[in-house]
Amino acid sequence: MFYGWRIVAGAFTTQMFIVGFFTYSASLLIPHLQREFAVSLEQVMYSMTIGTFTGLLLSPVAGALVDRASVRALMVAGSLAFAGGLALMARTSDITQYVWCFGLTMTIGNCFGAMIPAAAVVSRWFTVNRGRALGIAAIGTSAGGAVLPGVMEFWLADGDWRGALDNLALCVVVIMVPAAFLLIRGRPEDVNMLPEPDPHAGDGVVDAAVGSKAILSSANFWCMAISLGLVLGAYSAVLSNLAPYVIAAGFESSAGSTLIMVLAISGLVGKLIFGSAADRLNLKIALWLAEALAIIALLLFAFAGESFAVMLAAAISMGLASGGLLPVWGAMLARLFGLASYGLAMGLMSPVVTLCIMPTFVLVGRLVDTYGTFLYPLLAFAGATAFAMAILLPLRLPERAAAA
Repeated sequence: MFYGWRIVAGAFTTQMFIVGFFTYSASLLIPHLQREFAVSLEQVMYSMTIGTFTGLLLSPVAGALVDRASVRALMVAGSLAFAGGLALMARTSDITQYVWCFGLTMTIGNCFGAMIPAAAVVSRWFTVNRGRALGIAAIGTSAGGAVLPGVMEFWLADGDWRGALDNLALCVVVIMVPAAFLLIRGRPEDVNMLPEPDPHAGDGVVDAAVGSKAILSSANFWCMAISLGLVLGAYSAVLSNLAPYVIAAGFESSAGSTLIMVLAISGLVGKLIFGSAADRLNLKIALWLAEALAIIALLLFAFAGESFAVMLAAAISMGLASGGLLPVWGAMLARLFGLASYGLAMGLMSPVVTLCIMPTFVLVGRLVDTYGTFLYPLLAFAGATAFAMAILLPLRLPERAAAA
């Protein structure tokens, strides 16, 4: 078996835990936090706002380090920061402490232990099957979303959210940290190996290093970054509010974990489909398709009323959309800016994406607290995602050259 698949397994595991909690499971804590600290939804959502702002600052640093330092060391350090953050959150005594602890430690774990280093290290090992490998590694996020919400709901059954965080921190130390240390190797040459052979003479991927100035002056960079930022902003805000969304519709909070798990399983399928498509089809069309699925999901959520069946359909559509975003994003970056500058390009793009995401959490909280409904933010997000599709029109990707 090609050694690169061990790298995929390591990236899968770290993303399963970090993204599985940060993206899919953290919303399950919201009702417990509101009750214990007697705070509004908007106040809890500041944790996500601080987290996205911290990501804005740390993403360029993480991207630069991925190109220069040991990716394995970065991912182990990020995993340990994530475990420590969970333990600290379990010991907070008021909402201010929780908000800052979540916003800082969860983002450090995500930036250095999951998304940026995971995508970069997998891309270094694969050529022909890069999209598929990125898709399989990204399935870790969906696996986390399928498994962790149910586990967290079980731990939260008696209302002990602090104990649930401690349990998750222990799992991270026992499973995730060893996986990062044992499986991740930053480059093929680190273990005297070569990347996956590429039978094509020129695949359109630039192998020479590209500097920050060249990346930031590229129109393609800005089209891609703003488009992804808008759709990921909508996705992140909806996902972080699924528990209060179902409660507002008259269901138990456990219905929220069900929607999250359905969304995550659909994301798994989406990553397999879009990951394979990324190696064969036009990447811009693939991204358009993912964004169109997101619009359908947002409209279904907006007009679901008390129909849980419609909510399930929305979760499936949103899951398929999210499944397309990560592998297509990674494949696009490799095509546009090359592997030598992959981490730098990802690190520079992440703050732009973060700026689009950051206001969405408080926006949802403010609108829901003011009007008592999720309709208006969902419609706004559907419009923003339609605009994201239009922004991609000028984007031009290098064509693959014919095989030699």
